[in-house]
Amino acid sequence: MSVTMYRNKVQGIEKDIASIEKEIGKEQEKLSKALKTIQRTKSTSTFNSKQREVINTQKKIGDLKGKKANKIKSLNQALNQLQRSEAKEVKKNHTVEVRHTKAITDELKKQQRISQEISANSISINFESLPEKINVLFLASNPIDQSSLRLDQEIRLIHEKIRASEYRDSINLQSRWAVRSNDILQAINEVQPHIIHFSGHGSLEHDIVLETTEGTTSLLSKEAVTLLMKTMSDSIKLVIFNNCFSSGQAEAVTEHIDCAIGMNEAVYDDAAREFAAQFYSAIAFGKSIQNAFEQGKLALILAGLKGDEIPELYTRAGLDPGEILLVKPAL
Repeated sequence: MSVTMYRNKVQGIEKDIASIEKEIGKEQEKLSKALKTIQRTKSTSTFNSKQREVINTQKKIGDLKGKKANKIKSLNQALNQLQRSEAKEVKKNHTVEVRHTKAITDELKKQQRISQEISANSISINFESLPEKINVLFLASNPIDQSSLRLDQEIRLIHEKIRASEYRDSINLQSRWAVRSNDILQAINEVQPHIIHFSGHGSLEHDIVLETTEGTTSLLSKEAVTLLMKTMSDSIKLVIFNNCFSSGQAEAVTEHIDCAIGMNEAVYDDAAREFAAQFYSAIAFGKSIQNAFEQGKLALILAGLKGDEIPELYTRAGLDPGEILLVKPAL
């Protein structure tokens, strides 16, 4: 099987797991209603009927959980197969270095052209309107029933890049872990972020994967995210969806905030880390959102990582991300 076929297999299994999770949720809701009926009813026939329904529903939930466990096992096997297939592909590809070098050259020329255009246009930015310090809210979720991600490595690398930047004192990075849907409003009210960064898994249906109180998968829909940004957009200038299949979310939220970054397909853990770290490094050097975005993609090419075509930058209508700064440079 090819790498693409293995990737499709992994995505298919992840979709199956999400579907089973929804079925379990429906059955648990059904079970809860039956139990409440049993507690209230005085009819023997109704009691017996609902008792049988409870037994059948509990059995179905057990079967679904068993099915889900098997799917998770299959997912882990598919991920291992994908890794081995990718390793073989790299060994067979004797022209990688040539393409790598060409891509770096082309991207450097592009960056130089963008810088020259910015200088030529003499962009006028009201530096006085920029905050003295920007707040970044890093929201991490990695449910126990999903494949494991090294989100701790992502924020560690971001911290390192910010500390090594010129305006490191202008960025206040705060994080929240094992995030549940009802944690988000609390965190936004506490931090008043200019940047919100979602880190973790995403679904094929463009949902953000959060956690339940038990640590299992909970989905936050694109519509819910858009409503969240509409309601809480006072300080938010940028949202980064550093999870798979999130470009739809990023495009939707720019109805209410200036900029958003999302991923147009599945993104690998190491690529997500590298992109994010370099993006924040550029922001902390006083670069525009557009320039920081391009630097993040360039970092993947320089590191020899696949996926530089996956990040997508979206902007509210009428705005130019090349003119948007978040950190006030020293004048």
